[in-house]
Amino acid sequence: LYSKMNGAQRPLVKPKRRTPTSKRAGVVCSNCQTTQTTLWRRNDKGEPVCNACGLYFKLHKVNRPLSLRKDGIQTRNRKMSSTKSKPRPSYSDLHPKMTDQNSPSAAATAAA
Repeated sequence: LYSKMNGAQRPLVKPKRRTPTSKRAGVVCSNCQTTQTTLWRRNDKGEPVCNACGLYFKLHKVNRPLSLRKDGIQTRNRKMSSTKSKPRPSYSDLHPKMTDQNSPSAAATAAA
């Protein structure tokens, strides 16, 4: 399929990954002067701000105080969902009476 679409065999070398946004060289938050963040945003003037400062300004309409600055990035411990291993119940499993009344066989017996 790749050769049909692109006219050549698929390359064996994986393409280089882009530089993560937190590692961009020379970018400094214009509010708290941090150089490491999960996401760079822009303020009203178009200057780069870290994720925390950008979200704080969006919520409070004032710049984030420097007293709230932390040295490390706070991460969450997310639980692995087990829903992928279990099949989802169908509508008829959840509402058996509703499907019995609306089924074609139930309509035929009611008409007779």
